[in-house]
Amino acid sequence: MVSGLVSIMVLNWNGKCLLEECLLALGKQTYPTLEVIFVDNGSTDGSVDFVVEHFPLIRVVKLYKNYGFAGGNSKGLGFCNGEFIVLLNNDTHVDEKWLENLVIPMIKDSSVGICASKLIVESTGRIDSAGDTLTTWGVGFKRGCGEEQNLYLDEQYIFGACAAAALYRKTLFEDVGFLDEDFFFNDEDTDLNFRAQLAGWKCVFIPSALVSHKVNATIGNLSDLHVYYHVRNLEFLWLKNMPVELMVCYAHLKFFQELGSFLYLCLRHGKWKAYFKGKRDALKLFPRMLKKRHGVQAKRRVTNAYLKGMFLPVWSRELVRQKIRQFVFG
Repeated sequence: MVSGLVSIMVLNWNGKCLLEECLLALGKQTYPTLEVIFVDNGSTDGSVDFVVEHFPLIRVVKLYKNYGFAGGNSKGLGFCNGEFIVLLNNDTHVDEKWLENLVIPMIKDSSVGICASKLIVESTGRIDSAGDTLTTWGVGFKRGCGEEQNLYLDEQYIFGACAAAALYRKTLFEDVGFLDEDFFFNDEDTDLNFRAQLAGWKCVFIPSALVSHKVNATIGNLSDLHVYYHVRNLEFLWLKNMPVELMVCYAHLKFFQELGSFLYLCLRHGKWKAYFKGKRDALKLFPRMLKKRHGVQAKRRVTNAYLKGMFLPVWSRELVRQKIRQFVFG
């Protein structure tokens, strides 16, 4: 392991049209010690040939099927030599000082395991994510989503990072594990954030680490796949990570979240098949998640009071505003 080296993993699946902008931006970073690992999830659009031809210094990891976000990045992790690991979506364009600004807090404080970027929805001036949190519903929440980009200007400790553009300390993975491959796609970063919080790691939001993001360029926000994995993985997230005392405390909120999800996805958008398939498959994998829960809870080093302070209450103004926008425009 090279001290100070950052390994940037760019996962790709049939995203050839996105790669030039993304990879060129990485070549302009002011942080000098980095390597780029391009992990291809079995693309059929010539993505690998494009990278080999136009970016010969980038290490290419060619997979022969789609392992999803969690699985693809897991396959690439073994090729990373850095002390720090970046997960970066292929539909992003990072600022020149993005990586430099992300690394500084980790070098200063060894208790920081995650640094979150400020993601801006491309060409809108609106925030995609100013870091992530977890609501008392047990659902991941993008801080600032839909707000003006000139907000959220303070560096601060938060629950976690959106893995579309996040920096991790490699020793964090050695402690709590990496992305859970059973999630495949969706909410795997929230699961990792939760495990890190339980184990006492800190996450810092860095407002100067700017990233332009073509949101959901690879898979639609309300596609059947998105709905299936989201409703399934929310059950994994709750079962693996939520302490028993807080399960009891928030049980009524969990019930109303499930009811609202059903009404929104099935009655409003007609996603009946994807919704019920997701819930069915979550039940099938219940024993496996219960076994994983034992390992996660065994590493817990924080109190329930601390966790409550990190969660976003369902009655918070920010959450209410976002849900109103979702129901009106979504």
